[in-house]
Amino acid sequence: MATPREAPYVWVTWITKLLSADSHCLWAAWFRAHNQYEKIPSDFDQARYSSEHGAMVQECADALTAEGRGVYIEDQNAFRLEGKNGATLGGKPGIVAISREGGLKVIDCKTGKPRSSDQFQVLVYMLVLPHTHFACKERTPEGELRYRSGQVLSIPAAKIDDKVRKQFRDMMERVSGDPPARKVPSPGECRYCDIPKSECPERVEAAAPPTRAGHDLF
Repeated sequence: MATPREAPYVWVTWITKLLSADSHCLWAAWFRAHNQYEKIPSDFDQARYSSEHGAMVQECADALTAEGRGVYIEDQNAFRLEGKNGATLGGKPGIVAISREGGLKVIDCKTGKPRSSDQFQVLVYMLVLPHTHFACKERTPEGELRYRSGQVLSIPAAKIDDKVRKQFRDMMERVSGDPPARKVPSPGECRYCDIPKSECPERVEAAAPPTRAGHDLF
């Protein structure tokens, strides 16, 4: 059975997938923010991912250091930012790099295929770090995504506009607020959700078989 948290806690990726529409079930993020629970065991190879991701971050950090940049990685960048409603946002940006000229860049390394939520994840880091990271105070960060394929995507500081700030604020309010958010159960999302059916009876365990008769559409 789920245990209510003392105050809402939101991990960055719970909202970035919603902001990008890679996910649609607001309730899943709301439930995680308000409760601790026994997660469904996953067949995801966490050890392999951590090893590959860690090696990629270290390689990138070494290259940036060789360029003469000040580099902070992983736990050095971890944050817990409390909002006015008592909710806390947590995250751990991969790399923060500062050039000799004082330019600030937030870099996230991805071992998988590009997703829209990747960009929102970096945008949230760009919003938060000037408030949480001692090396980022009074600096305007640029963003960057680096993929294992070699693709590099730059995210200029100008992407942080009033629209993005409002999207972020509204999503945090919906996920951390008191009224439960709307459930959107579907085979695609429930497949990767770690919330058990005992907590979400509407959970879809398998896709429905295709309809094969009763129409003449094709």
